Amino acid sequence: MISKDRMIMFATAGTVTAVASFAAIISYSHIFDLGIQHGQNGTAGRLLPLSVDGLILAASLVMLYVARAKLSTPWLARLMLWLGVGATVAANIGYGAAYGLVGMIVS
Repeated sequence: MISKDRMIMFATAGTVTAVASFAAIISYSHIFDLGIQHGQNGTAGRLLPLSVDGLILAASLVMLYVARAKLSTPWLARLMLWLGVGATVAANIGYGAAYGLVGMIVS
């Protein structure tokens, strides 16, 4: 029998995973469309969103590793995380800019 605390933990993990998946799919499509609109065709257009999100993932994994090892976080990992987040936010805002302020906020 699974305890109530474990059930809450699994439900929370499932919810976070679902929301993160939705956000990743939307962000991918925004960056892909923006790349296509600005001349990134074919493979480049498809890989551009993955390079931005991959940067965030790689930096996050480095930060998780050093936190578990009780080491200090490398400045480059922090920088790459912020650059990746900045790039994805900028791309999503750029995608929504055609629809005004509300479009930028929604994107």
